[in-house]
Amino acid sequence: MIDYCYHTHTYRCGHAIGKEEDYVIAAIEKGIKVLGFTDHVFLPDLEQNGMRGSFMELDDYIYTIKGLQRKYADKIEIHLGFECEFGEQYEDYYHYLKEIKGIEYLILGQHLFFEGEDLVWLSRYGTPEEMLDHYVEVLIAGMKTGLFTYIAHPDMCLRFFKKVTPFVEAHIRKICEAAEYYEIPLEINMGGMRNCRRDPTNEYLKYPCEDFFRIASEYRCQFIIGLDAHDPANFLNSDNDFAYAEDIIKRYHLRHITRLNLK
Repeated sequence: MIDYCYHTHTYRCGHAIGKEEDYVIAAIEKGIKVLGFTDHVFLPDLEQNGMRGSFMELDDYIYTIKGLQRKYADKIEIHLGFECEFGEQYEDYYHYLKEIKGIEYLILGQHLFFEGEDLVWLSRYGTPEEMLDHYVEVLIAGMKTGLFTYIAHPDMCLRFFKKVTPFVEAHIRKICEAAEYYEIPLEINMGGMRNCRRDPTNEYLKYPCEDFFRIASEYRCQFIIGLDAHDPANFLNSDNDFAYAEDIIKRYHLRHITRLNLK
């Protein structure tokens, strides 16, 4: 049984439900020993309703998680983090979150690109090949900073392709080479199980993408399972999802880590 979850959202992002304490209670009921909150990062100069909370919520988010750390200290270990997209203009801000505001860790989940003052979702960035080129470029640039503890759903970008072509495989290998070199774990994301893999009409690649992890098994990468919880019920209904992730780990002999070093 998986007894950790370092990828958890809350109502604040606008597309999840449940307050922070609801997730803690559900995680304890499920037998989770380590719980990390990583809501979508609040950005100081950007409102993005339905994707991330307002920057004005930052201090209350921190205060709430720290209060839960104290309240449930005898039942569960709780950590304070964010899921972020990388953009050079936010590099100093991410350092500020970690060094001044006490955010324990950041995970890199690249859902979109920052293009000057514009936001461009992966699905709207040129052709799928152009998107994948840029996705890998930005992901590796983020890894180089040392800001991020692990890479969330690195295979999510493959859902715009119908098969793993030589072009796609080459880019998977670039991600894995960088993750190995910078010693940054890659996530097997259970959000894809809920939102993508269960759609039988979808003819595109789905994540978790087994071909990604088959190729990744050739590298000395580390892997972590991420529930990507957006509803407290995700903990209680997670047995099949976790079993699927564990099967990928066993089948491809992946180096599974169950704890992050957040000291």
